Formats: sequence, C-alpha cells, structure tokens
Amino acid sequence: MKRPFRKTRISNRQDESARSGTASVELAVCLPVLILLVFGGIEASHFIQLKQNLTICAYEAAKKSAQGDASMQDAIDRFSEIATAKGISGASINFDQNFNSNTVSGTLITVQVTAPAQPNYVMPVKFFLNRNLSAEVTMVRLQY
Repeated sequence: MKRPFRKTRISNRQDESARSGTASVELAVCLPVLILLVFGGIEASHFIQLKQNLTICAYEAAKKSAQGDASMQDAIDRFSEIATAKGISGASINFDQNFNSNTVSGTLITVQVTAPAQPNYVMPVKFFLNRNLSAEVTMVRLQY
C-alpha cells in the first residue's frame, strides 16, 4: 500500500531568514553596478556638456570673425569672453588662416577650439582624464 504524499512545511522563521539572505546577496552584487552606472552617466553627461560649450565658443568666435570689419584679435577676445562665462579653463583657439579687415568677402574662415578635460571637471571620479576636447566651426567672411 502506498503512503500518501505529505508536504513538509518550513517554519516562518526559517523562510524569512532565507529571503533576507537572498536580498543581502542581491544587494551586494547589484549595488556596485548601479553606482558605477550612475557616476558613469554623470561623467559622460559632463563630458558632452563640455564638448557642447566648446562648440558654442568656436561658433561665437567664428561669427565674430565672419564680420567684415572684425580682426583676429576681435575673434580671440570674443572667444575668451564666452569661455570665461562658460567656466572653461585652459582652452586655446586656432584659425586656419590669418585675416583682417581687408580680407575678401566670401573667404572661408575655420576656427578650431581645444580644451583639456581634466581641469574642467568638478566630480571626484574622473573617467576622461588626459583627454583634449576640440570643436571646429567654419563660416564665410562677409562684407558690411
């Protein structure tokens, strides 16, 4: 004769401690990954913001250099003004050619801006150390 199947029961106290141990292990595995993702996202977004600010600085300098009566010094001054307002330190500007108020209308002027990433970070975690960011804008010289 077959015995009827008896289901054994675990007491509530043992069941709760097993669940608590599982939660602790899951937390120990997942928390470092989540922290890494959060700080990595913050660093990446700051990197993108710095790149965008450099593009704005290059655009403003190129816009100034496209004016018919502007000199290179006027464009450099405009770049310095915007870079200071954006809080970018250590940035440099280069032009593909020299120009002055006598430069012919229709001339293409390319402005390249470069800045190091390290002095422009405020976060303690620095994934993008020893990198230089650059932006380039080209505009047509106009006559007024």
